[in-house]
Amino acid sequence: AAEPGVGRQRALAAGSPVDYMSITSFPRLPEEEAGGAAEGGLRARKEEDAFLGEQDTDPDSFLKSARLQRLPSSSSEMGSQDVSPLQETSKDPFSGDCSCRQDGLTVIITACLTFATGVTVALIMQIYFGDPQIFHRGAVVTDAARCTALGIEVLNTQGSSVDAAIASALCAGVVNPHTSGIGGGGVMLVHDIRKNRSCVIDFREVAPLGIPLEGDPQKDTKPGLLVGVPGMLQGMHQAHQLHGRLPWSKLLGLVAGVAQDGFNVTHDLAKAISELKDLNYSDKFREIFLPDGQPLLPGMFVRRLDLAAVLELVGAEGVSAFYSGNLTQEITSEVHDYGGVLVEEDFSNYSVTVENPVHTVYRGHLVFSPPPPHAGPALITALNILEGFNITNQVPRGNILHWMAETLKIALSLANNLGDPSDDVSVTHAAESMMSKSEANSLRQLVNDSQSLSSDVHVPHFSMESGPAASQVLVMGPDDFIVAVVSSLNRPFGSGIMTPSGVLLNSQMLDFSWQNQTMNHSVPRPQNLIQPRKRPLSFLLPTIVRPSKGMCGTYLSLGANNGDRALSSIVQVLVNVLTFNKNLSESLSLGRLHPQLQSNILQVDSEFPEEDIGFLVARGHQVDKVKVLSLVHGARRTNSFIIGLKDPRSVDAAGATIL
Repeated sequence: AAEPGVGRQRALAAGSPVDYMSITSFPRLPEEEAGGAAEGGLRARKEEDAFLGEQDTDPDSFLKSARLQRLPSSSSEMGSQDVSPLQETSKDPFSGDCSCRQDGLTVIITACLTFATGVTVALIMQIYFGDPQIFHRGAVVTDAARCTALGIEVLNTQGSSVDAAIASALCAGVVNPHTSGIGGGGVMLVHDIRKNRSCVIDFREVAPLGIPLEGDPQKDTKPGLLVGVPGMLQGMHQAHQLHGRLPWSKLLGLVAGVAQDGFNVTHDLAKAISELKDLNYSDKFREIFLPDGQPLLPGMFVRRLDLAAVLELVGAEGVSAFYSGNLTQEITSEVHDYGGVLVEEDFSNYSVTVENPVHTVYRGHLVFSPPPPHAGPALITALNILEGFNITNQVPRGNILHWMAETLKIALSLANNLGDPSDDVSVTHAAESMMSKSEANSLRQLVNDSQSLSSDVHVPHFSMESGPAASQVLVMGPDDFIVAVVSSLNRPFGSGIMTPSGVLLNSQMLDFSWQNQTMNHSVPRPQNLIQPRKRPLSFLLPTIVRPSKGMCGTYLSLGANNGDRALSSIVQVLVNVLTFNKNLSESLSLGRLHPQLQSNILQVDSEFPEEDIGFLVARGHQVDKVKVLSLVHGARRTNSFIIGLKDPRSVDAAGATIL
């Protein structure tokens, strides 16, 4: 039964557990904070992030600006709050490494002031509110507050950063089943700060052995043909084997608990349900998302006992329960009923790939992104081109916006030369060429400073991963690991096929080029033509940034949704942070643009200023304003200070920071 869910933040009272005064807060006056919860939450995030751009070393001003925040008394309560509490932290693991830039006297004075201030604040808090709760340092950001709370819970029980990412990503498939889940796939980027080592765990879906090589899946009436072999559980298990700390069964048990205990329907899920077309959905699908013929509404309380049972089974028996058991037979049978060709052999043949990310140095920072079949090389291309422009605060803003739009056109066009490199060496060569700094210098010459490029040369075969159906998880933990995960079912609700056990299956075969596809008159790119056991081109782009030299400085973890718009959005956030030195909160909230290559229209979102639109129109761009291009979440670490922030465009997402 569904019932309205109401979550209110209780007033701070004597005896309530609280954290220490937030040393990173620069609060506004009370009268400035009366503008509503959502606006206040955004202000709070901006305030907490401000120290990353301008640090105040005056201890008196610190004491004056300190702000009290109540710490949620449980992980479920934390899930309903949009705050980023900071608590007492253990010894800074970066203290030795990052003190090299200061003389000895400065270090001693700073250490004494910091210690004295910390002790004073702690004593004041203890006198007024009792013993504070003590947490390790870390940050988690996801698309759903309940899953952010679960990730924090894992970190607080000595789980690794990867453990927290696994639990949060699987939780997203429960709470936001239209965007991701165990019937889909994705990619995880893991970075070990201490060892400066990174790896990409690719668990994207692969094409079945019996997939037809011709046709037009967009017009086909057999949704079963859209389903690729799911990789989500295999990918999470591989990540756990490499970097997990808590038992696999415990992690899946925690996620199963979310499904069994229940959760509130997110605004994003309710919106996706309201936009469902009248397709041939199964009785099981309607039972879950349209109970009694009525769509679920935001805030309704639901339980997913079916998914809880599946997760408990996989936790107890391992991933073999999904890839070579009764669940496998159930999935293949359901897909066949809808005209698909999945067989049990497809599941037994599935394997996760673990490889190195692609990278570049941009403005003194290493930027890591997934290699082909992901569009990471195109993201690298964009940054390499932009680095050669004179992008400063002294340059007219119209020039910078024009350079950004033209650069993204080039990068997105080149992305269509990518695909699965496992059986096509040309993909590897294309990627290497794209990421070359000298190639970027040549590509930069294509940009006319006063006029928009014609789109004739930059038309891809078709637009991939339409719809914002991707889930993001970002974690920075006390183990000095950074993790970014983006997973998807492709379009909202994937293929729309749901098994009797509640597994919603993907539609990732739409991301391939197909022979005889009639999307336009261009020739399909052979690099992404569909073939059995092949992965499609992907714009799932978890991105991690670290200083290029040493360990001191800025670290970032970013994710984005909505297909190729993710690439455009991540590039703009990176430029805001690394070139303009803006704090992360402002960088996520600023308006963004995205070139639609097929129509030669430049899309901008609702946050994009009218004055900036005028600059672009003056240079020949045809501009179209849309509400949201892509959601970009982020986490940032500067030396030992960490903050996790959601895109303010999202109502449901949450970032939590605990120190």
